[in-house]
Formats: sequence, structure tokens, C-alpha cells
Amino acid sequence: MNNMLSFVRKLVPSSSANKLHFIKLTCNRFYSNIVNDIEENSTYHPPSYVKLPPLTGVRKKQIFDYFLILDFEATCDAPKNVVPQEIIEFPVLKVNATTFETESTFHSYVRPVMNPELTSFCTRLTGITQEMVDKQPDFEDVYEDFQYWMHNENILKDGIKFSFITCGDWDLKYIFPIQCKGLRIHVPDYMKRWINIKYSFETLSSTYPKNMALMMKYSQLELEGQLHSGIDDCKNLARLVKNLADRGMLFELNAGGRC
Repeated sequence: MNNMLSFVRKLVPSSSANKLHFIKLTCNRFYSNIVNDIEENSTYHPPSYVKLPPLTGVRKKQIFDYFLILDFEATCDAPKNVVPQEIIEFPVLKVNATTFETESTFHSYVRPVMNPELTSFCTRLTGITQEMVDKQPDFEDVYEDFQYWMHNENILKDGIKFSFITCGDWDLKYIFPIQCKGLRIHVPDYMKRWINIKYSFETLSSTYPKNMALMMKYSQLELEGQLHSGIDDCKNLARLVKNLADRGMLFELNAGGRC
């Protein structure tokens, strides 16, 4: 923490030292990102600036019946990215919004069409190999299977309230609608609004988290599996959602249209 404050002081002229307090209180995301960069790879010490409520286990009644926790993985490369990116892993967990237990899982790898060969960077990042996608269905077929799964799970039944939960807006604001547009697939209204767990975490803690790893760290949860494996990320997010609920979080739509 002291190192972080020293870093901020270097950014702010000495004649404006009184602005530090203002930065901490009103520039929350700027402040948090500086902290995130410093602490992301450091040994964990419970940070005093993250004001998470205690783990009481007393949960608020949620406005949804189910949460669908989603985390796509897509073709990628660095330093220059693949264009267009295509979804190569499509995982969704159906989580009961009362018990916060996972009741069902949809998971499929997806064969990319525009750029069928995965880069070595993509494989290192996601753990997805060429063999894992070569014989898989393409996006249209996987999305059709996903719709069937939703119907089979009675998620779309009249009177059932549900929301997707993502870590960031990339999944449902960018990669999914862009891929649907290219294939002339209609994006249903229920995939145009969602819960970005980063905003939920910020609401509860007054700290905007840079990524899932830091949210897990702040919540004193261990990451399980491989980071950037879609299915492993979904499982970790499900644990984080339950943890925040046990701290009194009421999950509400906070991303997408009209939120």
C-alpha cells in the first residue's frame, strides 16, 4: 500500500498533494487500476482499501431464479490480433440463484472457420489445442445446441427470471454480437443485458477490479484450473458469485442496453 501511495505521489505534483485524497475517493477506477497493476502478481496481503463486507452467509433474496455464468474464449494472437476473432470455447453454467449451486453445464469447443489454424499464442493462453477444435461443430451449430440446452433446462419457460453473468463486457458486448452479425444470427434480447461481475464487485467493495484473478484474491479465494480456460473461468466465477452473495450482494443487471 505504501509503495502504491509513493507511486501516486510521483504522478501528482507536490504542489497538488492535497489531490491525493480526492483521487482516492472520487477517481475510484483510476486509483484501483494503479493498485491492481502493483498487486496483481504480488504475494497476497488483505488490502485495506478493499472494503468487502464480512462473510456472514446471510443472503439477500435475488430478483432472478437463475444465473447463467458465461466466459467465451476466442482465436487470438499477439502483438497483432487475429481478424476476425472467432469463439472457440462456449461454456455456460446454470446456477440456482437461491442455493448458488451449479445445476447444469453447457460446454462445447467450437471449430473456427475464418481462421481455422490456432496460433501458438492462443494455445498457450487458453490451453485449447488445434486437435480440440478441429472436429468440433462450427459456431452456428454450437449456438443451436446451446438454445436447445436452454429450452431443455426450462430457462426460457414463462415466469423464469434469469441473467447472464460475465467477467467484463467483452463476451456479450463485442465477440458474441460481432460473430452473430457476420453469420446473420439474431441476438436475443436476453443476451443484450447482463451482469458484469466487475461492476457488482465495485458496488460491494468501492474498488473496481482489473480482472477475475484480483477479485478472487480480494475475496480470499484460490483460483482453480487454468486461467483463460473458459470452463475453468466459469467455475471460478461461480465460486466468486456465491462468495459475494454470502457477503450480502444483490445481483442486478448493470451492463448492456438500458441498465
